[in-house]
Amino acid sequence: MNNKSNNMNRILLTLMSIILLACNPEEHSKGPDWSQFPNPKPEPEEPVNPDPKPEVPQQPTVTIIAPTTQNAAPGEDVTGKFYTIGMQINIDDATFSTRLKEVADAGFKHVELKLKYSYGLHNKTDEQVNATFASMQQQMEQHGITVWSIHLPYEDKNWTSISAKESIRTQSVEYILRALRLCVAHFKSCKTYVLHASKSVSPSATAISQAHKSLMEMDAVAQQLGVRFCVENLVGSFCYTIDDLMAVIKPFDNVYATFDIGHANCKGYDVVEYLKSIGTKLGTVHIHDTAYKSSSDDHRLVGDGDIATKNRAWGEIYKTLLIDNGYRGVFMFEPKDNQKAADVMARYNEIILPSYKQISQQ
Repeated sequence: MNNKSNNMNRILLTLMSIILLACNPEEHSKGPDWSQFPNPKPEPEEPVNPDPKPEVPQQPTVTIIAPTTQNAAPGEDVTGKFYTIGMQINIDDATFSTRLKEVADAGFKHVELKLKYSYGLHNKTDEQVNATFASMQQQMEQHGITVWSIHLPYEDKNWTSISAKESIRTQSVEYILRALRLCVAHFKSCKTYVLHASKSVSPSATAISQAHKSLMEMDAVAQQLGVRFCVENLVGSFCYTIDDLMAVIKPFDNVYATFDIGHANCKGYDVVEYLKSIGTKLGTVHIHDTAYKSSSDDHRLVGDGDIATKNRAWGEIYKTLLIDNGYRGVFMFEPKDNQKAADVMARYNEIILPSYKQISQQ
């Protein structure tokens, strides 16, 4: 009896289990409980770099402006743009080769050639000048130097003469045009020719009229040769005021200004305002330092004069050239003959560039 009862109990329990399983299938469909296992297998983890390299900040793009006689487009972005720099050297048979090598070794790629009356063309035949210029051009090519501008002779050459002798003016014009033609034949990269107005002439309406007469004759030849004249502001006599300078060049589309910052500083002008007055008629520049309101045009190294302390910061001047004038030529230094090219370059890197970078970030 007992055995039968036990069997019946087992049968009833089995039936009840079957019924419960049919009513609650989810309780048994979750799969194994892995927590019950003593050593569950962990999921694979991503490898960790123990020493990740820090991100290198991106350096701003620096663009050295390729020199051109064309002005910048209005509103052009000047961020990261810097001028090509150059240095003036005299054409002197005795020192040219040595000075050229020094300039190239200092890192300059452009020059302005200065033709002084005493040893440039005076008392030389065209054949002699051609031989000299051909040799100089060959040397510059060997050093990777390009001529940006040429300073034409000015001693005793009075193309703005108001003298009763018209021959003085016409002879001066002929001499300048001879120099121009000889230069163009050899220094083909040069499109800019610097002119000094006559030192012995006082500002007057007559002087401006004579200047116009000479420029009309000379500009016609310059246009045929594909070059341009740039009249320089001086320390004394004619063309030191902004009014005279602009009155001389304004009627001519192909005649521009050479802005000599040291000359303007000597006369006590605000050099930034002077540049703004020239505007897009700026053709080239001469960079050097001088004493403020001084008659001594002594062409000091940048930092040895008063431009930054009594006139304007070099950075303001640089920025004005880039933006207000839209100048895209060479930033041309005009040192004294005994100043070392390496020192000129050092002052640019130590004074002018940091000043501009500071102002441009404000």
